[in-house]
Amino acid sequence: MMLPQTEPSGLTPKGLILGYSGLLAMVAGFVNAVALLVLAFPVGNLTGVTTQLGMDTANPWLYEGHVLSAILLGFLAGTAAAGAILARTDAHTGPRHAAVLIIEAVFLLLAALGVEETAVKAEIAAAGIERAVVQALFAAAALGLQNGLTSNTPGMAIRTTHFTGTVTDLGLMIGRSRRHGIDRWKAAVLTVTLLLFLTGGVAGILTGAWLAGYALLLPAAVCVAVAIIGLVHGRGRPASPSGTNPQPSQNMATDDRRFR
Repeated sequence: MMLPQTEPSGLTPKGLILGYSGLLAMVAGFVNAVALLVLAFPVGNLTGVTTQLGMDTANPWLYEGHVLSAILLGFLAGTAAAGAILARTDAHTGPRHAAVLIIEAVFLLLAALGVEETAVKAEIAAAGIERAVVQALFAAAALGLQNGLTSNTPGMAIRTTHFTGTVTDLGLMIGRSRRHGIDRWKAAVLTVTLLLFLTGGVAGILTGAWLAGYALLLPAAVCVAVAIIGLVHGRGRPASPSGTNPQPSQNMATDDRRFR
C-alpha cells in the first residue's frame, strides 16, 4: 500500500494547495473590496467590467470607459506575465511562484501609493494621466498575476479572484450528490476559497474605510510573506528526476481543470 505523499514540512500536497489558495482568495477579496471603495469598480471580476464596458460603448455617459479598459488590460497583462514566468512547472511552490507574488506585491504597492497625496500622485498628474486609471491598471494586474498563479496549480486550476464558476461547481456537486456522491476534496477547495474571499471582502471594506487606498499595503505584505514561506518550502522539496513529470492522482486530475 502506498502512503500519501507528504511535503518536507509535513503537509500533504492537498493541504498545501488548500491553505495556499485559501489565503490568496482572502487577499483577492480584500483587494477587490478596497478597489470598489476607492475606484467604484471591481478589479478581479471581468464579467461585470466587460458588461459595463459594452454599456459604456453604447452610452459613453454611463461609466468611465478608460478605467474599465485599464482593468481589463491590466488583468490580461497580469495573467500573461504569470504564464511567462511560470511556464510549465510541476511544483506547487518555488522561486517562480515567489517571483509572481513579489511582483503582485509591487503592483499593489504602486496602486496604494497612487491613492493619496504622494510624490507618485504628483508624477501621475504631471503626465496628464488620471490617477484612477493607473490605480485600476496596477490593482487589476496584481490580481491577474495571482489568478494566473493559482490557475497554474499542478493537476487543477483554482480561481481565487472571481467565484461565478466556483458557485456553479458547488451547485452542480450538490445536485449530483444523490447519485454520484460528493468529492470532499473538491468541495473543500471550493468552499474554503469562497468563504475566505468573503472574509477578505469584509476585512477590505473595514480597513479601506479607515486607511483608504493605503489599505492595499496589507495584502501586499501578505503576498511577500507567502512568497518567502513558499520559497523556503520549495527549497526543502526534493527535486524531481530530470525529464520526469509527476502525474497527478486521478481524483485531482479528472475535471479539476474546470475549477474557476
